[in-house]
Amino acid sequence: MALVSSYNGFIFDYGGVLVSHQTEADQRKMAGIAGIPQPVFTEAYWAERVDYDRDAISGSEYWQKVAQRGNKTLSQQAIDDLIECDNVSWMQFDDAMWDWIGQLRAAGKRVAILSNMPRDLGEALKTRTDKLNEFDHVTLSYEVRAAKPDAVIYEHCLSGLDVPPGQALFFDDRVENVQGAEVLGIRAIQFTTRDEVLLRVRE
Repeated sequence: MALVSSYNGFIFDYGGVLVSHQTEADQRKMAGIAGIPQPVFTEAYWAERVDYDRDAISGSEYWQKVAQRGNKTLSQQAIDDLIECDNVSWMQFDDAMWDWIGQLRAAGKRVAILSNMPRDLGEALKTRTDKLNEFDHVTLSYEVRAAKPDAVIYEHCLSGLDVPPGQALFFDDRVENVQGAEVLGIRAIQFTTRDEVLLRVRE
């Protein structure tokens, strides 16, 4: 537990850390709803995502932009179906990680979530689950209109967590987000697999 004892604050990304990544089956299902080939869909899904995450465009605008890359226009029903499929795909919770968050809090540590997340998913999490209540602080990109690796979103999280950068340990699966945290003096670990990371911090 040496690494854990060295920090007072623990900051977690959401997708790929606290929940499983989307599967190929998820992408195929959404591509089918959009009526475009999966490779085109997947490329468009990520290319347009940052504006959706930071609430620069609405869910309807985002999904129309995705579809337009495949020369399609979506009905409102198709958009609603895509939002629902997308939300569900990002709610496959890793119980072991959530258990660890509980253990950290029980040990007197402060924990936060720092996630690039669109409004549709964030509001679904709040209304359908109590998962966000397990954190001392929550920073979601759509609420602050900024996305990792922009410095402002890390600073918002640190302020809410009330922990100085050098006392915070951050977990994220994307290397650019890890680097963004390190620039601000936050100790960051790239999240590869749950078992590897938990072994590393507990040894």
